[in-house]
Amino acid sequence: MKQPSQGFTLLELLVVMLLIGIMATLATPSFLAFGERNARSAAVNQLQSTLAFARNTAITQRMDITVCPTDDARENCINEWSGPILVVAGDQQDGFTASDIVRFFPPAQRTGIEYSRNWRRIKFTPLGHSSGYNGRFWVCPSGAMEGRELVLSQLGRLRIAEQPYDCSAT
Repeated sequence: MKQPSQGFTLLELLVVMLLIGIMATLATPSFLAFGERNARSAAVNQLQSTLAFARNTAITQRMDITVCPTDDARENCINEWSGPILVVAGDQQDGFTASDIVRFFPPAQRTGIEYSRNWRRIKFTPLGHSSGYNGRFWVCPSGAMEGRELVLSQLGRLRIAEQPYDCSAT
């Protein structure tokens, strides 16, 4: 009597390899879209928590609080919102000392953030109001066609716009 074979034929292996290749090809675009959505959500959440922390600190400490993107030395405000962001005690833009810095937020990874007012800072008053006019932040993951728009009101409240933002416009 012959013993049954304990392996796969070449044809069976080729069919399985072909099916795995087809499934991988179909899954790749949705996996890339998942990565873009994840990067966008992470950047939006980080920006929201940064501004909410600054507003809450201004209210609870009863003092002006400044939020601004910073240079590598963490001493000055710059106009690059995609980089690291500082929350600073007082109404300052330049010449920070370590005692002025309330919190440091690292940059959002693989994401571009722009501010419509083109200002280097946002100041929150002890009432929680933001300085100036309503402003908009546009958050776009690297290479993505669609992003998110956050609207900061004069009252210091932040909301996410319902419609996605067209990142190809910037």
